Amino acid sequence: MQLTFVSNHPLEVEALPAQDEPINQLGVNNDKDALSLFLRRAQRRSSETLRRYTRELVRFTVFMHRALHKQYRQITLLDVEIYVQFIQNPSTEWMEPGISSDKPHLIYFPKAIKPGKSTDQLITVLSSFFNYLHTTGYNTGNPFSAFDKSGEKFARGHGDPHFFFIDEWTFLLAQIKHYPSHSKRLLFEKARLHYIFSITYGAGLRESELSNHTCHDIRPDSSGYLILHLTGKGRKLRQLPVTPDMLKAINQYRTLHQVGEFKPDSFPLAPTLYPVKQDAEGQTIFKSMKTRQIRHWFLKFMQHCSHEAHRQDQPDLAERLLKKSFHSLRHTTLSHLAGELEMKDLSVFAGHESILTTQQYYTPEKDKLRNVVTNHRLYPENITETDLKTTH
Repeated sequence: MQLTFVSNHPLEVEALPAQDEPINQLGVNNDKDALSLFLRRAQRRSSETLRRYTRELVRFTVFMHRALHKQYRQITLLDVEIYVQFIQNPSTEWMEPGISSDKPHLIYFPKAIKPGKSTDQLITVLSSFFNYLHTTGYNTGNPFSAFDKSGEKFARGHGDPHFFFIDEWTFLLAQIKHYPSHSKRLLFEKARLHYIFSITYGAGLRESELSNHTCHDIRPDSSGYLILHLTGKGRKLRQLPVTPDMLKAINQYRTLHQVGEFKPDSFPLAPTLYPVKQDAEGQTIFKSMKTRQIRHWFLKFMQHCSHEAHRQDQPDLAERLLKKSFHSLRHTTLSHLAGELEMKDLSVFAGHESILTTQQYYTPEKDKLRNVVTNHRLYPENITETDLKTTH
């Protein structure tokens, strides 16, 4: 059976035959088909997982086949070390188009991968793939499991927080409220900012969850309360209440575009600015933004906020805002809820597989730590230096 890849990503690998290996549980005998099966599995998890795994596994496979002339079954820990050194300092030819004859414009390694956390994340993806090959009997062992990751790991409460601090959050909300609206396009953008931010903050959504859901996924429960039915990371299902603020924002935005107040239809939670067409009945049809479009849209708004902060002579705030990602909205929601919910309840709301993931949102602010440890002493104040001297 000839398998094809589930992604449109060009894959320049040869279907090399297995070398004197017994039939394995995968039921395929070459690297190309083994990778195809794994990517089908990744596709079932989420489109974002598929995109990330495809990118890393394709370029690793091409490098191994073309530079080292090896199959998956032949790769050793030494090859892993060679690859890590390569990605951190790729040769010029791999950073330019022309590696692929079928896709001459494709650049496999547009930039070097930084040592530390960035490299570790890439190794995690590759280790997951080789663990799959080992578990299914296609490979013997996983050479990536023996590779020592080097990235620093912050203890809880000591890393650089991803959520918006109170001054950043207040400034951001003010910029949405005062966003210019002197043209039709700006008016629509201001309304979309309020619409998307209200939904994302209200439900603590990931960008992939926002992109992949519509008003059709909002339905009343047995008590008549509106519930957002989500398919999240790893295909995990969860149901979240639609808050009054969320519903108000939905109604306002739909009314602006003359599609009526809320009903469970195909209106996206992350719509394009303008409708793409009208159906046979004259109804307005909107498309949903892709995850990359959402990230680009958010970055442009952060650049707008940063510009306004500079204009108001707040350079530090301007710099901090540019470092925020769309995922910072989810972090902000969960950090705010951490002050109201028990950890097990917040874990359910967030859709975390492990409660250890939820722990990161129960993080004391550095100012609070500073105030506490200021009064943290070994001895009471009434003990003097004389009291500490040893007596004989």
